[in-house]
Amino acid sequence: MSNPAFIVDGFTEKLILGTLCPGRPVSRTDLNGNSVTLEAIAKKVSSLIKLFNNRYYPIIVVIDRENRTESSSEICSYLLEKLSEMGLSDQDIRIGVADRMIENWIIADWSVLKTSKSKPSETDGSKGSTIIKSVKGSYGKTTDGVELFLQADPQVIYLNSDSFRQFANTIKDITCDFIRNIENI
Repeated sequence: MSNPAFIVDGFTEKLILGTLCPGRPVSRTDLNGNSVTLEAIAKKVSSLIKLFNNRYYPIIVVIDRENRTESSSEICSYLLEKLSEMGLSDQDIRIGVADRMIENWIIADWSVLKTSKSKPSETDGSKGSTIIKSVKGSYGKTTDGVELFLQADPQVIYLNSDSFRQFANTIKDITCDFIRNIENI
């Protein structure tokens, strides 16, 4: 039986996961943006994992790729390697990297935007929040972003986003209704 805890980079992700997996601890790194190094993220994640004091498993980390040149999978590998070097090789750590931001997972289920505008040919790697704002006219990350993500169909996101699919495949064994919705894919 899993007993997960989450580490995310911002408020939007914290609000989403707090709703999807109620009662589970969700800590923020507050390290997001293009200028934050992966080394800094690894150090902060390491300190947050140590604060959990071996009470949770797995530890699920969700961050944004932002404008980094590394792919989502390369960032996952790097962070897992760094965390192991920091003495956390005994921890069950799962990492998801939204390519480019959590909004890219939202636009992967284009129907949630309720628009007649055409879906971008690629949702990963685009400026998801800018696309949502252009479709909706305005966009608040911690209000609209959370609401849209919670309305999105995880199966559709799974089919349309490589970064989400990669993440979802690592957490299919977690007890969470949102994840259970993609088990049959």
